[in-house]
Amino acid sequence: MTGATVTDAGPPEAEATDAVLPRAPEGSGMARASLINLVGSLVYGVTGFLLIVVITRRLGTRGAGALLEAIAVFSIVSRSTMAGTDVGLVRFTSRFLTRDRAAEVRRLYAVALVPVLVLSSLAGMALFVGADPLGRLLTSGHSSDTLSTYLRVLAPFLPVAAVYQAVDGATRGFGSMLPSVVVERIGRSAALPPLVLLAISAGGGAALIGAAWAAPFAVALVPMALWTARLLRRAEQSLRDRVARAPADAAVAPPEPLAPPELARRFWSFALPRSFAGVFALTITWVDSLLLGAMEGTGAVGVYSSAIRWLIVGNVAGNAVTMAFAPQIARVMAADPDDAKPLFQEASALLVLLAWPAYAVAMVFAPILLTTFGDGFSGGAAVIAITGVGFLLASAAGPIDMLLLMAGRSRLSLINTGVALVVNIGANLLLIPPYGIKGAALAWTISLMVANGLPLAQMWKMLGVHPFGARTVRTMALAAGVAAALVAARALLGPTIGGLALGLALGGAVLLAGIWSSPDHLGVDQVLRRPAR
Repeated sequence: MTGATVTDAGPPEAEATDAVLPRAPEGSGMARASLINLVGSLVYGVTGFLLIVVITRRLGTRGAGALLEAIAVFSIVSRSTMAGTDVGLVRFTSRFLTRDRAAEVRRLYAVALVPVLVLSSLAGMALFVGADPLGRLLTSGHSSDTLSTYLRVLAPFLPVAAVYQAVDGATRGFGSMLPSVVVERIGRSAALPPLVLLAISAGGGAALIGAAWAAPFAVALVPMALWTARLLRRAEQSLRDRVARAPADAAVAPPEPLAPPELARRFWSFALPRSFAGVFALTITWVDSLLLGAMEGTGAVGVYSSAIRWLIVGNVAGNAVTMAFAPQIARVMAADPDDAKPLFQEASALLVLLAWPAYAVAMVFAPILLTTFGDGFSGGAAVIAITGVGFLLASAAGPIDMLLLMAGRSRLSLINTGVALVVNIGANLLLIPPYGIKGAALAWTISLMVANGLPLAQMWKMLGVHPFGARTVRTMALAAGVAAALVAARALLGPTIGGLALGLALGGAVLLAGIWSSPDHLGVDQVLRRPAR
C-alpha cells in the first residue's frame, strides 16, 4: 500500500532496495536485515504513540494541536530542503562502491550535503523571521502565539534535521540497516517521550517543549555521522586492499574519477526529481492538520492528529511487510516480471493478514481507545472510523507503489502522488468547513483511494499484476471474521475495557484458527522460512 500513507512505500524504499541489492549478503543476511527493520519499525511505532500520549494527556487538545502543527511545518520544510539527497546518496553510494569508485564517495557527500546545508539554513532563518505571521495564518487566538513560539524554537534545528535525515538515508547505500535502526528508529525515537515529558513537567512552556522535541536531531547526528564515516573508511580500505592484491593488469583498478561538475550534474539530475515525490507524500500526511488548524483551530488538530495514531499500529505491520518483500520483488522484476504476480499477491495477503485486524480493533473500539489521550478526544472516534476505511482499502492494494517503482515507473509514481496531493488539498478545502475533523478524515480517505487506486490500475493494465489472488481473498474473509468477532464483543459488553478484552480474545481465536485451518496456513510459515536469494 502507499502508506499509512503514501509516504511509507515511496521512492526512498525503492532506491534503497535497488541500491542495496548488489551489496547485500545472501541467505540469512537478507533475512536478518528484514528482521532488523521489523524490530526498528515496531520500536519506532510504539515510541511515536507514547509521544502522542504524553503530548495529549499533558497539553490537552489545543496545546497538542499547536505542537503537532509546528511539527507538521518543520517536517514539510526539512523534507523539502533535503531535495531528494537521501535517495540520491543511497543510489550513488551503492553504485560507486559496486563500481570501485569508493574513493569518490567523500566528494559525493560534499556535492550532496553542502547545498542541503545552505538551503535548510536559509529556510530556517525564513521560518524564524516569519514565525508570527505563519502562526496567525495556521491558527488563531492564543494558540497562534504558542504555535509561533514553537516555530521560532524549531527553526534553528532545520539544517541539523535536514542533514541528519539525508545521512540517515544514505547509510543504506553501504548495505547496512543498523545505523538507521539503532540511531533513528530506536535511539532518537525512544528519547522523545521522556524528554518532552520532562520539558512539560518542568513548566518551561512552548520554548522548552519545542527544544526537547528538536534537540535529539542534533544529538543523533553525531553517532550517525561517526557511523557513516566508519562505513566509508571501511569501503575505502576494502578498495585499496583489492587493488593491492590484484595483478597489475587486472581490471579492478579504480576508474578515472568524475570531474566535480559532472558528478554534481549526475547526482542532482537524479535527486531533484525524486525529491518532489517525497515532498508530495509528506505533504499529504500533514496538510490536513495544517488546513484543519487554519479553519478549525488547534483543538481540532489535537483531536484529529491524535486519533489517527491508533491506526498507525496497522501501518507498522504494513511497513514491515513492505520492507521485507521489497528486495524479493525487485529481484523477481529484474529477472522475470512474469513471476512478480504470485509474489506480489503473497505480500498483499500477508499485509492484509497483519493490518486489517489491527485496523478493525481501532475502528470498533475507538471510544475506549481514545481515553488513552485523556478528556476531550472522544470526537476522534469518527475520524478513526472514516480514515480506517481508507487504510483498509489502501492495504488491500498491497505494496503497489513499491511494485510500480520496481517496474521502473518512478515518474508514474511521482505523477500519482502529485494527483493524490491535489485531490487531498481540494477535498480538505471542500469538506473541512462543513464537516470539521470528519471532513478532513474523509479527504484523507479519498486521497488514499486515489494514491493506491492509480498504481493498482496501472500495474494491472501494464503487467497484469494485481493483489487479489486466492490467498488474499481468503485472508480478507478471515479478517472479516475477526471484525465480526470484535463487533459481537462490543455489542455484548459495549465499548469498554471488558468489551475490548473479550473482542481481542475472540478475534485472536478466530485469526489463529483461520491461519491454522487454511490449506497453506495463508503463507505465514512459507514467508517466515522464505530464503533470500
